[in-house]
Amino acid sequence: MLGKTPRFLRIRPWKCCVERQRGISGQVFALQTRLRPGKGRRRTLEIQEKSFIVTGATRGIGRGLAELLVRHGARVAFNGRNGKNLEATGAALRKSGGDILSIVGDVGSDKDAQRLVAATLREFGKIDVLINNAAILGKRSPLVETPPSVWEEVLRVNVIGTVNMIRHALPHMEKRGSGLIINLSSGWGREASGYVAAYCASKFAVEAITQAVSEEIGASGVILFALNPGVIATEMLQEAFGCDVSAYPTPEQIASQWLNLFAKVDRSWHGTSRDLDKL
Repeated sequence: MLGKTPRFLRIRPWKCCVERQRGISGQVFALQTRLRPGKGRRRTLEIQEKSFIVTGATRGIGRGLAELLVRHGARVAFNGRNGKNLEATGAALRKSGGDILSIVGDVGSDKDAQRLVAATLREFGKIDVLINNAAILGKRSPLVETPPSVWEEVLRVNVIGTVNMIRHALPHMEKRGSGLIINLSSGWGREASGYVAAYCASKFAVEAITQAVSEEIGASGVILFALNPGVIATEMLQEAFGCDVSAYPTPEQIASQWLNLFAKVDRSWHGTSRDLDKL
């Protein structure tokens, strides 16, 4: 029987990070929505035919996002470490007519990250958007009871994986003079809680990497920012905490928030840290 939700899993108003403005113009990114004539003047996202990489998309937030993008006509490359899960996700996306590319691999491996980027370029010819979603949480435990192997694995996937993907995708984007990189962070990347020290440290690192690399990119035309998706009911969360997570929104339920993000993103977001539910 599941116990009460741990204190550190309860949603609380995370403190907002200081948003660093880099002096870049407010030019709207190419994924901005366009109002088209029609009943109610509904917004249609201009993500059709755009090329996305979504890491760790075999379940949870990544899979929900891949499904959303495919429904809106995007071309989506994604990876995962579990071959069976990857095959199942690919089959589901193909049924909806999606233009997809699935690659078995671990972003924590530099060779696997390079292979994912290279395969995407061969298949789609370009990378418009990179979403660094792949992450692991690890089971909750006090720091003194968390073995080094858990720390090494969490940091390897969450931090080194993000670095690997940026390192291989960014040169292509800079050469084209455009691109969008979204590094998924967390409320625990801004304010830490006990029993999840490794995960908190990894997400603090993602925030720092975002700030540092955005300064290096400057006004190259590439937009890079960190994003806190909020507490989402995923298998990873359930496995880590062993408690009922049904009170939190599912990846499917936050789809409209992703559409809102793609509608609003512009160059003023470069180098900042955002909350998906507060855009």
